[in-house]
Amino acid sequence: MILGLFTLVLILINSSPEIDGYSEQIDPLYKEVRRLEQIVDTEHDKIVEVDKKIENYIRAKRVRLERSHFSPEVHKNLTEVVQAWQEPIVTLVLVCNRVDAIRNHLLKLLKYRPSSEQFPIVVSQDCDNEDVANEVRKYEPYVKYIKHISGEKANLNIPANNQRYTAYYRIARHYKLALTHVFETLHYNSVIITEDDLDVSPDFFDYFRGTRWLLEKDPTLYCVSAWNDNGKPSLIDKNAHDLLYRSDFFPGLGWMLTSKLWEEMGPIWPEGFWDDWIRDPARRKNRSCIRPEISRTAMTLYGKKGASKGLFFNNHLIKIITNDVPVNFTKLNLNYLLKDQYDGPFLDKIYSIQQLTIDELIKETLKKRESSTSFRVQYSSMHEYTNIARRLNIMIDTKAGVPRTAYHGIVTCFINNVRIYVAPSSRDGWTGYDKNWEPPSDSIAKK
Repeated sequence: MILGLFTLVLILINSSPEIDGYSEQIDPLYKEVRRLEQIVDTEHDKIVEVDKKIENYIRAKRVRLERSHFSPEVHKNLTEVVQAWQEPIVTLVLVCNRVDAIRNHLLKLLKYRPSSEQFPIVVSQDCDNEDVANEVRKYEPYVKYIKHISGEKANLNIPANNQRYTAYYRIARHYKLALTHVFETLHYNSVIITEDDLDVSPDFFDYFRGTRWLLEKDPTLYCVSAWNDNGKPSLIDKNAHDLLYRSDFFPGLGWMLTSKLWEEMGPIWPEGFWDDWIRDPARRKNRSCIRPEISRTAMTLYGKKGASKGLFFNNHLIKIITNDVPVNFTKLNLNYLLKDQYDGPFLDKIYSIQQLTIDELIKETLKKRESSTSFRVQYSSMHEYTNIARRLNIMIDTKAGVPRTAYHGIVTCFINNVRIYVAPSSRDGWTGYDKNWEPPSDSIAKK
């Protein structure tokens, strides 16, 4: 029916005589048909995907039962599968004034979303931009739209010496308004936060659904992020699609939190620079986040016009890639990410592998290898860490003394089939992060 209407519109456009005002009347219809076609295509793709999942599940279950006659192994496997979070996880999209960005972002979310009941989408706008508002409303009822008084009209308390950072104060205010709405008005207990300039991977939703239970089980975790700050193609194992880590660094850029964390942080939410605030030891409280080897979000070109732009965008953000081989994390055993099962094996492994100097390590990365190997390079000062990071081309800057992606002071990357661990010089002598560590001024990133 949609295709037929689209064809009819084209015939009318091409065959009708020139009439004053005709194009003004028909163009909106043409655009509406194109929009509806996109939605229909998206829903059709999702139906096909769900059908495949059902068929695969039935086939797998039948094979298990035939082979085992309800043996204990079947019950064990079925128990392991129940890692999927059953309650809704809302995706909260923050928008302002970029029409093309929100259109692109919503089409991606709707394309990959497996269930509207499991993953409702709420779009929150705090700018007075009617074009954006109208664009979002086109996707109702697939998404819910909410509007706040704009930051320009709000009476923001911005210190005189921070007036040039007004955008960061408006963003912090928007986060508080939006999170208050989804947690305290809509009463969801899990929220994935995205922004309109992000791309998402095909397994974006499975990633969060499969890891949500970790936040419930492990009090030493406070977020799950889709982002790897060192997620450039040259720094990751592009075959490690299911590899996840614990990280002491809050990554942001597509992340999940719980209502319990909001109850703790909401009442004291900052007026500006919310991401640096959440990284402060007083808020982090030695808690960690989950992050992937291969990012489940990436920055689009629309992000260049955001609050953090310029060289950091061109040299770093735009180069992070997303995973392209879907992983169903709800079917994986992720118990290894629990702190009591993670720390010992993680540290034992790293401090048992061969240690090299940075010069020796660089030589190893230049060799051709058919299989991967691992090495450790150590640092005992900010100066040493900065030198190593520069040589490896990983992120140099720190926040509250924590290097990006670090866990127990350890940062990992993967270069030319070599797994590298940049680690403190002493496993037992490491006393934690030094908040006074300051990276070189040319490495400080606004994110």
